Amino acid sequence: MPYIIYDLEFTVSRNARYSSEIIDIGAVKVTEGADGLYVSDTFHTYVRPSNKSVLSTDTIQFTGITQKDIDAAPLFPEALQNFIAWMGNDVYYMCSWGPDDRSKLISHCRTHQLDVAWITNHNDLQQQWSRTVRKEGKFRQLGLTQALELCGIEFDGTQHRALDDAINTAKVFMHQFDRFSLETNCAADDEGIASKVVYSSSTDDDVKESPFGNLAHLFKTNE
Repeated sequence: MPYIIYDLEFTVSRNARYSSEIIDIGAVKVTEGADGLYVSDTFHTYVRPSNKSVLSTDTIQFTGITQKDIDAAPLFPEALQNFIAWMGNDVYYMCSWGPDDRSKLISHCRTHQLDVAWITNHNDLQQQWSRTVRKEGKFRQLGLTQALELCGIEFDGTQHRALDDAINTAKVFMHQFDRFSLETNCAADDEGIASKVVYSSSTDDDVKESPFGNLAHLFKTNE
């Protein structure tokens, strides 16, 4: 079962009339082999915004993405189709650093009237890792750079670029793999339903189950 570690970048807008849109998708496919976890493939695409195709100065300064990058990019439905095709037909886990990426994917799919059933087994690595290292005192979310520092890993690439952020998130994921407990879920189901833990890389007896054991009911299509 592959692990899809992905990151999104959004437009930055001070105009309340326009909500932020996805302009950059980067992802890493982490696979478990005989010698452990390794990066087996990467994916990247820019995305041309539907509502406001001209990037704001704030967006360009924050992400480093240029108007030329965006002008040559596909719109979200085509970019998403390419992303899903790259992920493949095998059951997978999706992992991001923080909850915003999942929420933005769902909102974009609804805006474009696209199915969300492909958003499955989604896990917020930031929340899990932050709670792991902040067991004492007031809980505070850790940034990706902080997480890398705690792992003794230097950030490689440029921050706020989707593929670079995905690659660095994957480094944390592989370095601390035994401390993550991954859940199964499906965005097509009620988002309020709590996900059931069916796989963990930890050694707790109560979560040592097959990653495939309880997946079947999660992939029902709504009729």
